[in-house]
Amino acid sequence: MNFLAGWPPIAIAAGITVPPLVLLYFLKLRRASHTVSTTLLWKRAVEDLQVNAPFQRIRNNLLLWLQLLILLLAALALGKPIFEGSRQSEDTIVMLIDHSASMGVEEENGKTRLEVAKEQAEAIIDNMPTGSKAMLIGFSDRATVVSAFESERSVLKDRLESIPQTDAASTLTEGIALAEAYMQNLVIAGDEAGADITIESSAAPARVVILTDGNIEDADSLTIKRLPTGDMQIVSIGERDDNVAILSTEAKRNYEYPQMLEVFSLVRNFGTETVRCDANLYINDKHVDVQSLELKPGRIETKKPEDQDDADDSPESEPVRRNQVPAAGSTASVAFDPIEFEGGGSVEVRLTIDDAMRSDNAAWTVVQPPRNVTVLHVGQGNLFLDRVLPTLPIQITKMTPEEYESADETEIAEAARLKFDVAIFDNHSTERLWPGSYIFFGGVPQIEGVKAGRPVQGGIIFDWDEAHPILRYVGIGKVLIHQWLALTLPMQAETLVEGEDAPVMALLSQDGMHFLISAFSLVVEDDISGQALLNSDWGFKPHFPVFLQNAIQFMTGSLSFKGVRNVRPGDPIEFVVPDSIDEISVRRPDGTVAKVQTGQFTNVNYAGTRTVGVYTAQPAVEGKEQYAVNLFNSTESNVAPSKVLKLAGTQVETTASVEIVNKPFWPYLLLGILAVLLIEWAIYSKRVFV
Repeated sequence: MNFLAGWPPIAIAAGITVPPLVLLYFLKLRRASHTVSTTLLWKRAVEDLQVNAPFQRIRNNLLLWLQLLILLLAALALGKPIFEGSRQSEDTIVMLIDHSASMGVEEENGKTRLEVAKEQAEAIIDNMPTGSKAMLIGFSDRATVVSAFESERSVLKDRLESIPQTDAASTLTEGIALAEAYMQNLVIAGDEAGADITIESSAAPARVVILTDGNIEDADSLTIKRLPTGDMQIVSIGERDDNVAILSTEAKRNYEYPQMLEVFSLVRNFGTETVRCDANLYINDKHVDVQSLELKPGRIETKKPEDQDDADDSPESEPVRRNQVPAAGSTASVAFDPIEFEGGGSVEVRLTIDDAMRSDNAAWTVVQPPRNVTVLHVGQGNLFLDRVLPTLPIQITKMTPEEYESADETEIAEAARLKFDVAIFDNHSTERLWPGSYIFFGGVPQIEGVKAGRPVQGGIIFDWDEAHPILRYVGIGKVLIHQWLALTLPMQAETLVEGEDAPVMALLSQDGMHFLISAFSLVVEDDISGQALLNSDWGFKPHFPVFLQNAIQFMTGSLSFKGVRNVRPGDPIEFVVPDSIDEISVRRPDGTVAKVQTGQFTNVNYAGTRTVGVYTAQPAVEGKEQYAVNLFNSTESNVAPSKVLKLAGTQVETTASVEIVNKPFWPYLLLGILAVLLIEWAIYSKRVFV
């Protein structure tokens, strides 16, 4: 038998209670004096006087022993005695606690899943054998070591309580990597290639316990190198499965009437019951519209046949939850009525529903006041660009390449950023760039990782991304191109049009700059005569103006499927601030304000975004001061817990609760105290009334 609380509480409790009890049996009761004729009739009173006489030797009294036994049993109970179970030796445990958005689901008992997970983790800590140690890792979109290996139970519990609830998605890759890094067995490099040496520790390998509801985004793609999945314990948290989520929200202005704002949302039901609710539209916290929805069940609840044994819980009997294709009628596209709104600010779509998870019942996006987009056009002259650009609702500033390179910085940049919404370069490569958006035709930005190789003549376009907003309604496959540059781009570049050997058109974001790079221009200059030659027939196509409009809208951020400047919980936000600002204040969705040092930079990153909502920075460049953080994650919104979890291609069974290794003995002591009290009461009653 061991005592979780140790011997000090037992000794203190016994020292406080036992001496006063014994002292009571030394003391004499004070009684009033009365004159009587004889004491023969008062024999019992004389005995009582002798019993209460002070400083006499204590007689053998059964009640005294029973009362001492009660006090000793109570003192032992304060020490939390336990019986050790099957695991007698010291244990090393790595606990991974999920604190993602779905762990905020409030279960029927009124506790969130994270609170239940913490209770389960406390049970593991309480039942660790003497000399054991545990490590705590919290994981959501990233993993954090909450506590290194610690044997003191109180310290582990305090650090366990510090794990916060987040609105981020759940990924386990970093958590597994941290757990593997703290395993006991190490591998060091040998003297020869391929001759690594494994150092086996004398201590037992760490045991891994994962407390999660199973909504893990990267479960199938995990790579587990050293963790023994056979000894891994996964505790499934939660029961509820009713949830309706907003999966996307878009706010854009009408092309012909920019003062009119159009808002769209996609809503999905992940539960097993038909749901009716309202979708409300708010602009700057003012209610402006409402749409009613009816969503069919997102999945069918399967029941176990009556003749099936409870022990037969095979994976095949588990209903398929992680369906990629929504069930018919379980999704709805919400189109609010166009609203006349000439201002800027936050647009919110909010569902009036009481379901399992609240963080996906609202979505935000940020809109700017309607205005003409400012465009800088740098080139010698291009018939097609010169004719199409003025037809778009933009404000154009024209420069030749020589004028651009020699212009004063104040003409092009402001607050260390590009002064224009987008700059278009035709047949010109430059290194004179500031944070901002750029479109290149037949030229490249002269930055690290980007090179323009030899011209490719008569090349063939193999493929293009017709679903991308820039190429929407653009028949690029029918365009003839005489030659284009062989581009070399960094790995993070997104190819839009693919040629035989290299990208023909690509998107690239780097160091606060965003580039749309086209390897060809519509018009090129003859090397001998210097005359302009037609390089492509794209300018004659009716979809070329559509492409320019799409490209400018996309690069200026005025067109987006999920609204302007949306980020996922946990991703950093980049605020643009004026020069000579040392500190900005970031107001979070919960109303708290965080102070961020700028370090004299004009682009300030803020990473405390694990709560959904709108984040506002002050002071900041107008139009760059707000960002919306939304969940928009179908895996996280599908809150039904997994009973069978597939990690790195291996199915791991989950348990409903932790394995109790140490069995508490103190409840039996309390029962013993009650029994002794009953015996004492019976003896005392017999003595009084005899």
